[in-house]
Amino acid sequence: MQDLFRRVVSRMLEQYATVLLVLGAVATVTYMVLITDIRSQEGNARLVKMSTEQGKIIEEINNALLQKTFIEDKNEIRKLDAKIISNLTQLDQSHSSLREGQRFVKEGDRLVHVTGQLSDELRLIYYDNTKPLDTMIREYLNIVRELYRLPPSELDVQSPLFSKLLLTLSPRVVEELSKVSAVHQKQSEYMLGRLANKQHIFFGISLATLFLVGSLLLQPLVDRLKEIALKMRQEKAFADNVINTTQALIIGLDADANVVLFNHHAEENSGWSEQDIKGKDFFGQFIPENEQDDLRLLFIEMMSGNLEYADQIETRMQVSTGDYLNIIWNPTVIKDSKTELPLMFLATGIDITDRKEAEEQVRSANAELAQLTDRLQGEVNLAATLQRSILPQPVIELPGIQGLANLLTSSEVGGDYYDYYKVAGHHSIMLIGDVSGHGVAAGTMVGAAKAGVYPLIHEGITSPSEILNSLNETMRATAQQSLLMTMACLSLDARNGKLVFANAGHVLPYLLRNNAKKWEMLEASGLPLGKSADSDYQETAIEITLEVGDRLFLYTDGLVEEESPSGEVFGYDRLEAILNANIDTEHPEVLRNTIMDALRRHCRGTAYTDDVTVMIISHSDRVIQAAASNEVSDIIRISENFYRQGEHPIPRISKEYVVFLAEDGYADLLKRFSHDGICRVLPRHDDFCKKLGWNHLLSQHNQSPDDDLYTLIPGKAEYRQFQLTHTDDKIFIMEEIQSWLNDQASLPKDQVEALMIILDEMTENSLYAAPRDGKGVAYYAKGESRELSEHEEVRIDIAVGPDILGLMITDNWGTLMPGVFLRSIAQAMEEGVEAGVGGVGIYMMWRMSDYLQIRVHPQKRTQVTTLWDLNGTVDMSVDSGFQFLYHSEYEASYQARALV
Repeated sequence: MQDLFRRVVSRMLEQYATVLLVLGAVATVTYMVLITDIRSQEGNARLVKMSTEQGKIIEEINNALLQKTFIEDKNEIRKLDAKIISNLTQLDQSHSSLREGQRFVKEGDRLVHVTGQLSDELRLIYYDNTKPLDTMIREYLNIVRELYRLPPSELDVQSPLFSKLLLTLSPRVVEELSKVSAVHQKQSEYMLGRLANKQHIFFGISLATLFLVGSLLLQPLVDRLKEIALKMRQEKAFADNVINTTQALIIGLDADANVVLFNHHAEENSGWSEQDIKGKDFFGQFIPENEQDDLRLLFIEMMSGNLEYADQIETRMQVSTGDYLNIIWNPTVIKDSKTELPLMFLATGIDITDRKEAEEQVRSANAELAQLTDRLQGEVNLAATLQRSILPQPVIELPGIQGLANLLTSSEVGGDYYDYYKVAGHHSIMLIGDVSGHGVAAGTMVGAAKAGVYPLIHEGITSPSEILNSLNETMRATAQQSLLMTMACLSLDARNGKLVFANAGHVLPYLLRNNAKKWEMLEASGLPLGKSADSDYQETAIEITLEVGDRLFLYTDGLVEEESPSGEVFGYDRLEAILNANIDTEHPEVLRNTIMDALRRHCRGTAYTDDVTVMIISHSDRVIQAAASNEVSDIIRISENFYRQGEHPIPRISKEYVVFLAEDGYADLLKRFSHDGICRVLPRHDDFCKKLGWNHLLSQHNQSPDDDLYTLIPGKAEYRQFQLTHTDDKIFIMEEIQSWLNDQASLPKDQVEALMIILDEMTENSLYAAPRDGKGVAYYAKGESRELSEHEEVRIDIAVGPDILGLMITDNWGTLMPGVFLRSIAQAMEEGVEAGVGGVGIYMMWRMSDYLQIRVHPQKRTQVTTLWDLNGTVDMSVDSGFQFLYHSEYEASYQARALV
């Protein structure tokens, strides 16, 4: 063997050129293998960088989408769009390269793609998992493109798509990308290890070769080894460069949790240098004490070898300024290649502070939006309450007319309107209208229409054409042709049945003659209110005569235009068929229910697209007008001097005809008044009574076709009327009245405050004290929240004249008795005013007003009216005049006359 070796060596020495060739071949093979692996390492670094950058790209895309939801500047939005497109393209390209297993090979000064093959571990992540990474990234790209195409105004972080992107899909994708990055890093580490092994092998071959060829060729071999060592140092420097240039915090810990690796990105984000941090305890230096437990436990488990992989953990990280960053940590360990024991705990962190701040801004914006929504909803609810309060009761009782109105709004505030009133005891006026649209704007038009009707009521206008002409001017001034209103107006003279109908573009009403077999339309034309200043409704008005038993059906177009789910309208034919099929139905409630049930079945529910209003009216009887006496000769006047002289019997007649004429203060006589039943007391020398008119006040026991507030205030005045439908309406209506009175700049503050106090007391009485059964037991507890029944009325009227302020409240209970009234104010005078004690409210009404009048129709109606002299002051020491008019005897005689 030795001889053979010597012969070989001798042969090599003899052929020097051949020996050099062999050494050159060995060196060349060694170089080519190593340089190929080194270049592969450069490609692996590129793969690690690409896989790591994908998570950052996703974070930038998400942040850009979040910013679009609250940025309104179009230039900023365009920049965000460009950023999103650029990142989407980069993410799509890098994902395509990684999922196809492409590798990078250095050619000259650049890295180029070459076809490769995915490892089994990467293939499992990209394609074979329950939720493959390839599928998730495609889904992520599709969702981002869909959100990108939406206008900024339609982006909503609360939408299911946005929530899925941010809360479900993005974290999963980032987590899987972290695994991919870890796999590439592990492959790179594996190839580094394999390269080292190759170096060892070729180093041994080189030494053997040197040993064979002898000392003559040793020097070239040493030079080659130096070159290889240099390459190895360059390789290490390259690996360090990869760690330091990655866009993530990479912090390595030894077995004692001391920092041994701190990359450049960690330096930039924390403000500390690697030299300052190395050797310091990671947890004590960076992690808040209350957030250390989970991460420390994970560190112990992984460094002990019990756990190889772990889910990401989110904590805060303290920086050099004392501030905190929000970091998502992706922990892993580096193991010894021989013993497989953990050598280093590697914590790779992604800074999500900007994302957290964006999420907090979104939450804050949503909270502000919710507050704004609540405020707007409250204002809409108030508008709806006020709108309900201005509409009259649905049960219609007018001279010669009985009927029912029914209004359904498609939103909180509707655009339909109905109204009715009486004039001079025999004229009945009925109106029904429809604003073009619904909601708050339409509700404003309804309020304007009601305000326009107030002066017509008190001017006694009965001509439908005059009413529509006046309202046309009101609508034009209010809406400036931005909204229009149709309206039908009918006036009935109950003495002779004369009906006049004028129409402002409204759907035509139906008439059913008594004993007829078919409903017929009443035809009259005209432009909608607010359309033209030249509208004249007199030319197209029609006049007919109704007989007792004739009926009318009025409605708005929402009834006939409502559509079924298939798009079929309810229509006139269906309405007429229902009307004609129910000719014998006399009760308006039954006919109303039949029609509304048919509409509900047609529409498959009660959610209508437009407001629906119907009025069903019957001409019930002729009215024989009894002449109202203006004579006051039947009044028995009792002078104060005569009354104070001693006990005098009061004439045995109705107390309505007995009036006490006070010379000055009379409060000390209240208890005696209560005993004698004197309910009408007027100060003889009171200037305010003179202003109201003595004969007018003395004649108040005669019934008037109009409410007391409108008959007591002389001359023209501004009126507002409010109807309560729920006890909770009181607060909103009082706020509206307070605001309206404050807008009247000329009103004295004292009178306004007195009115508001009395308004509160009177409303409480109407809601809780007045509703009683036949035994005087209250139906409702004081303060109980409830909705008023369909037949219960609580109405508030306010009047402001040139020098008089008036308040009137009407309820339909009629339970206040004269004796209760007199005893209440007498007891309050003797014992003083105590809050919560019954009768205090009545006493305050008398003391805080300049004139108090109460008119009661037993078990039918109570009307309380208080007046103030705007030229005077509120003086509670002055004994103001009051009149309590109890119409039991009057009602009996009136009914007797009506039967004649």
